Amino acid sequence: MRYSRNRLMLVLVSLSLLATAGARCEEELEIIAGPYLQYPTETSMTVGWETNQPASTEAGQGKSTDALTWVTGDTGATFHTVVFDMLEPGGNYFYQVRSRNDAGAQVESDVLTFQTAVTADAPFSFVVLSDTQSNPANVAKQAELCWNQRPHFTLLTGDLVSKGTEKDLWNHHFFRNMYHLLSRVPLVPCLGNHDEDAPAYYSYFTLPDPEYYYTFSYGNLDVFIVDSQRPLTKESEQYLWLDSVLGTSKATWKIVAMHKAAYSSDEDDYGDTTLTRSMRGDIKLRGLSNLYEKHKVDIVWCGHIHSYERTHPMVQGKPVHEGGVIYMVTGGGGGGLEKAAPWRSPFTAKVYSGHHYCLVNVFGPTLRIESYTAEGSLFDLLELRK
Repeated sequence: MRYSRNRLMLVLVSLSLLATAGARCEEELEIIAGPYLQYPTETSMTVGWETNQPASTEAGQGKSTDALTWVTGDTGATFHTVVFDMLEPGGNYFYQVRSRNDAGAQVESDVLTFQTAVTADAPFSFVVLSDTQSNPANVAKQAELCWNQRPHFTLLTGDLVSKGTEKDLWNHHFFRNMYHLLSRVPLVPCLGNHDEDAPAYYSYFTLPDPEYYYTFSYGNLDVFIVDSQRPLTKESEQYLWLDSVLGTSKATWKIVAMHKAAYSSDEDDYGDTTLTRSMRGDIKLRGLSNLYEKHKVDIVWCGHIHSYERTHPMVQGKPVHEGGVIYMVTGGGGGGLEKAAPWRSPFTAKVYSGHHYCLVNVFGPTLRIESYTAEGSLFDLLELRK
């Protein structure tokens, strides 16, 4: 049988579409995000992962690789979460996850490790970074550097991705490039403006309600996660909540984490300093300072500005020698870099333009912050004692 040229092309296209459809039908079951750890406690650890097809949820943990105890979660979903509980405080564990679809295909992760939260009197460390949006190579490098420090958890103050409603960015940017860190070190996240309060954030993470604000305790530290995109006036839900939980906290150290910065020397986010003076930060957030000072918050950690800045201790908007609240911007997690304005702000103790992360070591009444460049060089150091 002979075909015209046009009909022959139509047949070839049809065959190609059939082949593509067949390939999709035979698509292998894969883990496309994770596994990743989140929200550790002294006796539990939460692990999550995502598959490209609906599948079962199974995860095992144990003190050795040949003695994993397996538990199951909801079946028939693509997002998977398992909480390992009844664990030892400060315990070292191995874990693995696996999923199986209706056709019987199975996918499993490598055997990985985690450590539960330490007791209140034990030393611990954590890393802080922000704005992991864009620039995959930078993010992967930062994740590797952080993992090399073997921290107990990671605090990430927003803008995990460049656009939260673009699902592909979560899979192929954030979780792929943060894998070496998040598969072994639990994440404590908060929302940034680029995350857009997207449904994906709530699908990936299992956090205390309402999830956009919550508390997290580790050792003798309490962390208070705030969403700086939502209202923070004195009558707002978050303000009233923050006043309450800060007031009841008995922790030695108190840290508030949010995305946007109340104090910043950035050159163009709060007024283009090539044309005018800067407001030196988000003035809408400064109303929270009264709460911080009232309840003796030690550090307010932020991102948003893609650079580094540490203030002197602050009381009523002015630097002080003793007491006060330290505001830190750690926005060099991977995104395009920014610089400080041409004038030094009166509250500034240290500024730096470059990709970076912070390592925090806590032991009883001592908290030490070491800030490192992407090349591993120490560029700032602060030690607080009580």
